[in-house]
Amino acid sequence: MFYLLSISQTIKLKNELGADGIIVFQSASLDLEQSTASVFDSSTINLLNAGDHLLHLCIRRRDNAIVVNSLTAGGDWGPEETKPHQGKFIGPNTTIMIYDHGDHYQILFDYHTVHYYKKRILKSATSISYGIADGQSLVFSNPLAVTTYSSMAQFVAGGG
Repeated sequence: MFYLLSISQTIKLKNELGADGIIVFQSASLDLEQSTASVFDSSTINLLNAGDHLLHLCIRRRDNAIVVNSLTAGGDWGPEETKPHQGKFIGPNTTIMIYDHGDHYQILFDYHTVHYYKKRILKSATSISYGIADGQSLVFSNPLAVTTYSSMAQFVAGGG
């Protein structure tokens, strides 16, 4: 399935994204110029199920960081997992791919693995969202082109 995901938007997926599912976010631009802002200068992509943030993927330019985390509805954020983003994007057009292996997510930037994230909430994604910190500029384009695949076989065959 194909979607256009705009900033500050949440989209309900037509089909849940579960084990062996793949979601690809494509951006027409990439701005990794570090900000001098004192607040988090970030763009986020979220995989959601009801009030649960199954996967929170955040690019923090000021900190040169890729941050991943999870949040249960009504709960607290877990410990952040952080990696540097420098050198991880080929750009200027960039692709973020998330592959659900059942017990963990494989996160790829421009088709190169940057992180494996052990799932803390074992549910299928039913919606996605895209956001930025208040008053900050975008890391990625607005909108993002999003394609979901029910399996690796469907991804390889090129069916959306």
